[in-house]
Amino acid sequence: MRLFKPADKGGFTLLEVLLAVLLVGVVLGAVYGTFNLVERAKEGSSESLLRLYEARKTMDTMRREIEAMQGPFEVADREFYGKQGSSISFTGFSPQWGVFSKVAYSIVDEGGKLDLQKEFQLPGQAKPRTAILLENVEAFTVEVYTGGKWVKTLQSGGSGSPVRITMKIPFKGSFLTLTETAQSRIGGVL
Repeated sequence: MRLFKPADKGGFTLLEVLLAVLLVGVVLGAVYGTFNLVERAKEGSSESLLRLYEARKTMDTMRREIEAMQGPFEVADREFYGKQGSSISFTGFSPQWGVFSKVAYSIVDEGGKLDLQKEFQLPGQAKPRTAILLENVEAFTVEVYTGGKWVKTLQSGGSGSPVRITMKIPFKGSFLTLTETAQSRIGGVL
């Protein structure tokens, strides 16, 4: 008579179970790593696209307002920490309020970072309103085509002169340069 039955060969050994658990752990780690990488890429892409959208919207707004300017305008050029920082001021038609208003775009220094600011004043307003349109701008240049060349400083430009706006912004670890050219359409052929 036997006291012990022989072991059934149908089960797994301890070594086989440990190898299976290790293999499942490696596969799950790889899947989690891939998922985490995709999530970070998606977040970074969303932030970059939002920044690009804001910059393009700002450039489009400036172009439309320059196309609606009336009379002379002024362009000035400055440097902030070796970075280009132009400004432009003019009187233009504002479709939002249905009147002509004074408008100025310029770069302001906010703690070592440059921001693009818009200043506008409606008729009858004692004090102009200001708004930061775009933060952390690397360079902002306004040039006027006059006398057969592009100039960065002009005291009294005529509203028929083409204006070129160039903005350089940080984008995905590098810099992106956006350019718009506009010319007043008030009093001209549409």
